[in-house]
Amino acid sequence: MGSYGRSPYESRCGSQRYMLHRREAGIGDGAVRAVDTLADLGNWPSIEIGSHGVIRNAYQNVLNACARLASFATGGPTTTDGPIEQQQEILAADDLVTFGIHARRLIENTAKAKRFTQVTVRQQPMPGKRIPITRLINILVHHQHIVIVRSDFQWKCDLLAILSTTFIKLGGSNHRYFSPIIILTSDKNRTISFEVGELIETFQAKVLNPIIDLCGEHSLHLDLD
Repeated sequence: MGSYGRSPYESRCGSQRYMLHRREAGIGDGAVRAVDTLADLGNWPSIEIGSHGVIRNAYQNVLNACARLASFATGGPTTTDGPIEQQQEILAADDLVTFGIHARRLIENTAKAKRFTQVTVRQQPMPGKRIPITRLINILVHHQHIVIVRSDFQWKCDLLAILSTTFIKLGGSNHRYFSPIIILTSDKNRTISFEVGELIETFQAKVLNPIIDLCGEHSLHLDLD
């Protein structure tokens, strides 16, 4: 289990890139469907975007953080005892904060947060309760505490509850592991919890891809090196 205080870190690909944007991304029982066009979210091409340099920097940083977090979400801890598992969680905590900082900067310099107020992520262990992704990002930026939970033993210790999900039994381990859940405490002492995998999938499908399209309308092609 990892418990971490506030981090100090504050080609145009043509039609293929945008076809990915239109695919449906499945996330457990709560499937995420990508936005089909900019028109679905209003007249985006009329939006004035910020500095291209600031946007590109934020995009690259958030993309790197998302890639690492996606690997963390789909991988598992080591099956032998040692420091590697703890280091995985330390790096993931840093990536979460980096993601929050640069995701907010990217949004504020392009489509603005109000465009994404309807984009939500399920809270765990109450999947019927959802939190706006923009609120979640703000809590990441201003958090007081991060806890990463990856096993039923950790879950019971941290929340005194049993997680309702499909567990994976790893050979040689007495614990059952599942996709990492993040427990965040905000600067106002509010606690939320969510699956990191769902956060990254939702952000890509419903925030990042529409922003890439919007910037393309302003001749800023983020998917070019």
